[in-house]
Amino acid sequence: MMAGQSTCGRLAGKAAIITGGASGIGLASAEVFAREGASVLVVDQMLEAGEEALARVAAVGGEAEFLGMDVSAEDAPAEMVERCIERFGRLDVLLSNAGVHGSGDTPAQRWDHALDVNLRAGYLSALAAMPQMRDAGGGSIIFTASVAGAVFGFASPHYDASKAGLVGLTRHLASAWGEHNIRVNAVCPGFIETPFIGGGWTERRLAKLRRRIALGRLGGPEEIAGVALFLACDESSYVTGAALVADGGWSIHYTPD
Repeated sequence: MMAGQSTCGRLAGKAAIITGGASGIGLASAEVFAREGASVLVVDQMLEAGEEALARVAAVGGEAEFLGMDVSAEDAPAEMVERCIERFGRLDVLLSNAGVHGSGDTPAQRWDHALDVNLRAGYLSALAAMPQMRDAGGGSIIFTASVAGAVFGFASPHYDASKAGLVGLTRHLASAWGEHNIRVNAVCPGFIETPFIGGGWTERRLAKLRRRIALGRLGGPEEIAGVALFLACDESSYVTGAALVADGGWSIHYTPD
């Protein structure tokens, strides 16, 4: 048991890496995981927000460290796994949550940016985590995909493709690594109140969106963090290869404009 770790909670004694952990779903997950006893390595390229994330984790009594980096950098996956082992002595959970819409001046640049961060970095992070989990007897890898991975046409082609790729990757790795007791799952959020809901979302557009959601509202980051917690802890010990949709019922009513 590492100093400072909680001895109670659903993730007691475990260590987790959360990418994109300085805001939105990642930050909410860092707080929830820490509250449930996990030590957390928060990985994000937003340095100032990362320090604030550490303070919020500490406020719930958790142990955490911040690693500032772009997860799509070539050496990022190995570095964050090494840092987690160095600081906490183990790695039990990887929540690969960092995501972007995809930016750039050309379609090719936007495509490359979205696929590099959303899909390629997730895959390489899982590859880096796998040997540690295998040697320890198992672990949980969770990808933050999107309802866009199953329902196409409302986001950009590069965003849709990257999130659909994560769902396919989830199934492949779950099949390949199940023999090592490594569970691989995806959570597929719908419309969540995070920085992703940007300035282009007028109140009129939001009202139209809410009418299409069965629950009549956008979700909160903590609600998706709760799904990630379920996939991280032993309560989901027989769940692998799943893509759990948490969209408030939006996809039930979705029709292209």
